[in-house]
Amino acid sequence: MQKDPERPYLVLGVLTFTTALTSYVEAMVIPSLPHIEQALSATNEEAAWIVSAYLVVGAAIAPLFGKMGDTFGKKRLYLISLALYSLAVLFAGFSPNVYSLIGARAIQGFGFSIFPLSIAIITDIFPKERVALVQGILSAMVAIGMTIGMIAGAYIDEYLGWRAMFHIAFGIAIVAIIVSYINIGPHPPVKREKIDYLSSTLLSIGTALILIYLTEAPYKGWVSLYQLPVIASGLILFIGFLFYINKSQNPLIRPNLLKIKNVMVANLAGLFSGVTMFTLYLSVIYFAEEPSPYGLGLSVINAALSLLPATLAMIIIAPIVGIVVSSLGPKPVLIYGSIVSLIGFSLFIYNRGGTIPLIMDSFVTGIGIISIMTPIVNMIAISMPEDSVTVGLGFNTMIRFLGSSIGPVMTANLMTTFVSYVAYYMPNIGFSFFTEPGPEAFNYTFFIGVIFSFLTLITSLFTKNYISQRRNTLTTTN
Repeated sequence: MQKDPERPYLVLGVLTFTTALTSYVEAMVIPSLPHIEQALSATNEEAAWIVSAYLVVGAAIAPLFGKMGDTFGKKRLYLISLALYSLAVLFAGFSPNVYSLIGARAIQGFGFSIFPLSIAIITDIFPKERVALVQGILSAMVAIGMTIGMIAGAYIDEYLGWRAMFHIAFGIAIVAIIVSYINIGPHPPVKREKIDYLSSTLLSIGTALILIYLTEAPYKGWVSLYQLPVIASGLILFIGFLFYINKSQNPLIRPNLLKIKNVMVANLAGLFSGVTMFTLYLSVIYFAEEPSPYGLGLSVINAALSLLPATLAMIIIAPIVGIVVSSLGPKPVLIYGSIVSLIGFSLFIYNRGGTIPLIMDSFVTGIGIISIMTPIVNMIAISMPEDSVTVGLGFNTMIRFLGSSIGPVMTANLMTTFVSYVAYYMPNIGFSFFTEPGPEAFNYTFFIGVIFSFLTLITSLFTKNYISQRRNTLTTTN
């Protein structure tokens, strides 16, 4: 437990600000992709990598940076991650071509280690009975930052250009570095030990190859001669990592920790909820921007604004969810969140015929997702021994990234497979027909959300419930 005097709520404010910043930057890119693609003469595949490069690197290094945080100190690794992220944001704004931008975005992947390190820091400085509350607030910042990023990104891109998005974000990042350095305590290592870089390499490269396979699937196919060696190599390395850590004396993460019941539940639920969260954001944006009669025909800005009520709900609900986790334990909250998420995605299938229904559906689904995210991170932080909290959170972050990568790939494939023809009148040419995602594409996409919400519900039933009564004391319930 952190011994140095700190002002916990001031530190929480700093960490929430930085977490929202990283989510904001990643989301602001999405509405600007068409302009970036045109400005840098990029292909659709290259434009996809502008988003995916961040995910690939972020997922690959999160467990290693978590382990290094436990070994060398959480604040040190937090500041290193934030500094690398800030420099990459600056370079992205000056990218002369798409390859430079993809490279800068890949370095930005180091920034996602900020989230598990932040969760570990607040777990150190808050009493056990308040940890779930503040974890809920921090988890909500991910969704909040994404929504603000989509709205602000659309505005900045329209009036100042896409490069200005990164320049403005860099200025904010410098502020984040300064306030973090001043206000966050030292958080020295709990236990110094040698890091097994071989197990880190196996896991990082294996995870990266799996994510590369998922990113390239819409463009090179699922079973092409290019793709099969990539996924095979990734799976071999990932399985090799699991075998290796059982024999290594000092692995990246001890295998017995991954077998803890609540850690297994949290990782599985993290995988499934990662799919649902990104399915929600992308499918709503797709549908809102899709021309009538198959969508609402909203502008990019108005489409992003349709998610705002759900985000505001998350701001209000997240602290309440944290309080309930502390009072009743994570199991009932996970079950509740899964059911609400399932209901929300079901509403999308049957009730999306206008802006108001779309907003209400997003509102319900958003409440469900935030009610899943909060107990997941709490279960990892509480279940892991003190010297392995950050690496456990980093591993969970990697798992959620895998889910977050699956969601967009499924959505993109459905949008290009189930299409309808739409007639457009073009001056001097007449009517021309173009393909647009049809009703079946959106129905199947939202049905994916239903399926993964149901899988999260089944997984949550295996949670070993506990209640945080007072500092360092847990009561286990059935």
